[in-house]
Amino acid sequence: MNIHRITYNPKTESASLYFIGCNFRCMCCYWKQIYGRVKLNELKLAGMKDVIDLLLKVKPKSVSILSGDPVPNPDYSRLPKVLKEEIGCKVRLLTNGYILPNLDGITHVSMSLKALDDDLHRKYTGKSNKNCLENLKLIHKKGIEISVSSILIPGLIEDDEIERISDFVSTIAADIPYRIIGYMKVEGMPYREPDSEELNKTVDRARKYLNNAIFSRSKGEDYTGVIDLFTNNLRR
Repeated sequence: MNIHRITYNPKTESASLYFIGCNFRCMCCYWKQIYGRVKLNELKLAGMKDVIDLLLKVKPKSVSILSGDPVPNPDYSRLPKVLKEEIGCKVRLLTNGYILPNLDGITHVSMSLKALDDDLHRKYTGKSNKNCLENLKLIHKKGIEISVSSILIPGLIEDDEIERISDFVSTIAADIPYRIIGYMKVEGMPYREPDSEELNKTVDRARKYLNNAIFSRSKGEDYTGVIDLFTNNLRR
């Protein structure tokens, strides 16, 4: 399943499953700085049995599936249902929405929409956004809790595009939480980080359509107090 890391946070009683590799090739992906040169065939990866055996030892109340979005495979598709049945936990999926697992067992989906304009989406990710937009509608139709996020990148994905995304999301439901994330500088990319004024302006435009639009600045992950249950130590 390409799961290269499993973590557990005792304070929140939550676990995270990190996939490596992705079906998108985003120009300004933060993870490329860490994983861009990794040879997948040289990594030890966790399978379904590994995941369940390790999580049963800590019995988390919630599990998040995140990082890279995998290509379709049977284990990925049945993972949320197995987690719910075997661990008895809530399951949160963080995804670009291009490919979904079977939604049985999923409590919440947090989808990152890169762009509404398909040409811009193809330029940024290498893929069309058609699946992503249709899958967002599907998730809502099934009654699963949703949140959406987008990255504000001055000179590439700007406030007018964020406004168009907001308008689209509002046609599904105006109360869907929407987070606008300020771009964090990626080595080798010509784009700058937005300032507070730009973020405030952009969130104001989003609030014309959505009731729960906010902004935040992107940050590296904080692993304070987090236990590695399975890891390849790629950051070393």
